[in-house]
Amino acid sequence: MDVQNIPLDRIIIPDNYILTLHKPNTCDAIRVTGIMMPVVVRKEGNGYVLIDGYERIQCAKEFAWKEVPAIVTDDQRVDVLRLALNYVRGRVCGVDVLLYTWQMAQQYDVSVLAKILGREYDTVRKYKQAAEHFLTLGFSKEEIQELHRQCISLRKILKCIDEPDKKSFLNCLTYRPLNKKVSPELVKIAAEMEKNPEVRAAVDVVEALGKDKIMQCVEIWDLAKKTICTRLDQYKHKLLPEDLRLLESLCQ
Repeated sequence: MDVQNIPLDRIIIPDNYILTLHKPNTCDAIRVTGIMMPVVVRKEGNGYVLIDGYERIQCAKEFAWKEVPAIVTDDQRVDVLRLALNYVRGRVCGVDVLLYTWQMAQQYDVSVLAKILGREYDTVRKYKQAAEHFLTLGFSKEEIQELHRQCISLRKILKCIDEPDKKSFLNCLTYRPLNKKVSPELVKIAAEMEKNPEVRAAVDVVEALGKDKIMQCVEIWDLAKKTICTRLDQYKHKLLPEDLRLLESLCQ
């Protein structure tokens, strides 16, 4: 797709646009380099509906630019594109993931959404169920905007979503364990872990099966390992060499 220069005043930001967590260094980077990654828009009448690039648009306005580089797409699945683009970058707030997953689940099967978001089917189904419960809690538009402003993580929201009413849900979100301090070093470690695909896959498994089921699996595995490792000598002559090496490595 070609990059075009689009007049800034012809770009329309829809009311249901997913606002991402603001990163102040975005404008600094553009100011220093003079380079802006193209925004993504869809032609609509005489204007262009913004799909991706809200923060870059705000920077362009700050710089008093008249136009911005843009990729123009004809794809009508605006919500799908917007959520997918921001979700894979890890920049969507938890409440937005839930609400947009629910909205798109009215049009698309959960299996399709799972492919769009790169998550397991059961994980996205859990998002949809959590969104349905969230909507029953009766949040106002202003309260949802406040949750977005705080940009509470999806993991935190999912942890509290089973609370029976709005008050207990909000109390759960704001709960801080005693004697537990969060340092910049811990935040950095958590951010690095979030980027690790193996860690994310493990989190998906825990979210899909639940902590209790995972602990049961661990107990079963410990028992099976203990049984195998204590009798490994008896199996040596009955196993293929590669199988024996695998078991020996597990028993170390």
